[in-house]
Parts: sequence; C-alpha cells; structure tokens
Amino acid sequence: MSEDTRTPFGDQPSQAPGSYRIAADNPHTAFLVEATGWPSDGIVPAASAAAAAAHIHAFDWRRAAPARDVLDALPGDAAILALVSLETIDVVDVLLHGRNAACVFGDAPVLIAIALSDLDAVLGTGRAFDPNRAERARLQALALELARLAEQLGAITTGEDDAPDTLADRSLAYRAEVGGDRSPSIPPNPQRIRHLISIRRLRERFFSSDLFADPAWDILLDLAASRLEHRSVSVSSLCIAAAVPPTTALRWIRLMTEQQLLERRADPVDARRMFVDLSDSAFDQLCGWFALVDERGGLGG
Repeated sequence: MSEDTRTPFGDQPSQAPGSYRIAADNPHTAFLVEATGWPSDGIVPAASAAAAAAHIHAFDWRRAAPARDVLDALPGDAAILALVSLETIDVVDVLLHGRNAACVFGDAPVLIAIALSDLDAVLGTGRAFDPNRAERARLQALALELARLAEQLGAITTGEDDAPDTLADRSLAYRAEVGGDRSPSIPPNPQRIRHLISIRRLRERFFSSDLFADPAWDILLDLAASRLEHRSVSVSSLCIAAAVPPTTALRWIRLMTEQQLLERRADPVDARRMFVDLSDSAFDQLCGWFALVDERGGLGG
C-alpha cells in the first residue's frame, strides 16, 4: 500500500494500518479482507505456519458456528474477526465473550473495514474501542451537511437573516427538561409497550424506515416488554427488534452493555446461548418515562 493511499482503518492507529498480519480461515475470507484495502501480503492462510504469528484471525462462521477447540488453539490476546449470520450469532457470541472480537453480518467491505479498524485500535492501544465511533461520525457529518443546506435554503427563501415573525420559536420548548428526583414508578402494561412499538413501525408504511432509525430506544422498549412478560431475549432476537441492520444492532447492544443499560445472562438450559436483559436501573428509568408521559396527557410514539 502506497503512503498516499487513503485507508479506512483507525482514526489514529499506533502503527501503520495493515501492518498487523491476518490469518484467514479460507480463500474467500481472505478475498473479503483484501477488498477492504488490507495489503495482500499481510493476509495468510489459517493452516499455514505463518498463521501462528498472526495478530488477527478472520473466520467465516455464517454456515456453522466454530468448534470451541478452534478458539482454544488461538492465543488469548489474539483479535478475532467473525463473519456471522442471525442463525449463528448466538453461539458465536457465547464463544467470543471476553475476547477481543468483532462480528460482522454479511460481507460488505465497509462493514469489515470498520470491524478491522476497531480491532486494529485494540491491538495498538490495549484499550477497548468505541463500538459506535463510525456511526456517530457519519451522523455528525450528515447533521452538519443538513444544517448547511438549511441555511442556504433559508437565505434563498427569505433573502434575509431574521426569521419571519410567523414562525414559532422552538428554541426552548423542544429542549429536554432537567431531570429531578422522583419516586419509583409503577411498570406499564407490557401490551402497552408492544402497542407503542407497533405504532412506531406504522410510520414505515408512509415514510422510508431510514428516517426513523432509533435502535437504542427500540432495544429498551423490547426488553422492557419482555421483562414484564417474563420472556428471555437472545442476542439474535434483539438484533431483529432493533429494526436496523444486524451489525449496527450488535454494536448498539455492546455499547449499551458497556453503559450498564443492558446485562448479559447465560441460558441455564443451552450453554450455546446468552440472553440480554435490561438492567434494574434502566428498567426503572423507562418506567419513569411512561409515568411522566401519562402526567403530560398520554402516550406518544
């Protein structure tokens, strides 16, 4: 890779992107990694002698989850890139728990590049990465561009800087209120939460679903309803409930777990699966939201 080639890896990598060696489990996985811009001479077959010195191990586990001995043979500090499907994510999630790992649904080069960037940062700094860095940067760039276009449109329409007197001032009314002390709230009926979720989905009959992506809220609502219904929710089920691409949902689940909004729990019946629950504090906050909405006149979507 030439010095002036733009690379998708790492914001401030500790060493040159692509300098880590990747061991790929098959030629197709190696092809997908190389498609992201990773230099071909930094990718070796998993069965080769050179794989023993690899820093990242890439696996395509979309057809079947790996045997535990495959992972046990890897160094404990090795980073793992896993290509997964909804059918295999629960098993793979259990096997990779506690390891430096990144899961990708599908084989889009940009998603693999983001995952490799995360692993590259972990290897270079030894610190946990921000699982939502790329998505936040994309949204920030979009917001800035929309603001710029709005300013240009306003100048063309009015020909002046001041807003017309007929426009309502929403600078204060639409700000979030400062939180205060409150007593414990009565949990809402789970059917009520499910009804709110269904109302949110109705918007997609009239507008593009891309306009309403709010995975954190959908995750909170689904887990709250499941908790009240005494139902366990697997990682794969929660990815579906988030109503966003599975890779995005998985990154949000990881981020919300790090923020102690979610908790992971082993399935007592099937060791190949883990469940995700709302933390007690997150559940209490969500109940408080429903109670406050009731005080203000009713539930909105």
